[in-house]
Amino acid sequence: MLGLGLLVRAGRSLLAGPVADAGWLPGSYYRHLVLEALEEDDFPGALNYLQWTDDPLLAQMLILRLRLLIRDHQQQRETLEGMLGNGLPAERQAKCRDLSDKQERALELLRGYETRALALVRGPGTRQG
Repeated sequence: MLGLGLLVRAGRSLLAGPVADAGWLPGSYYRHLVLEALEEDDFPGALNYLQWTDDPLLAQMLILRLRLLIRDHQQQRETLEGMLGNGLPAERQAKCRDLSDKQERALELLRGYETRALALVRGPGTRQG
């Protein structure tokens, strides 16, 4: 009996990835994966599994989380831009510019994730614009 249980668990672990990515499992399984991905701030993973759920509330939670992060990154970037205008030494200006560039890249990623999540909420038949 112990050998059979190990064999079943090994089969599940081998097939879990391909089967989960195919969308063949129940929606509740994908909701769990979306929530787990959100907890780890894995937005691409959350978006991937969100497509297999029919849960607009979960999609709205993801969009809210993304918008909060976008707001935080915008505020940080604005703070850095304000510091650049205060006549910092050249070394600190370079660091601020570097951080500001990183904030901009983060904003682009987060906005892209938000766009994808909004598309899932709107459904496949609606157009963005």
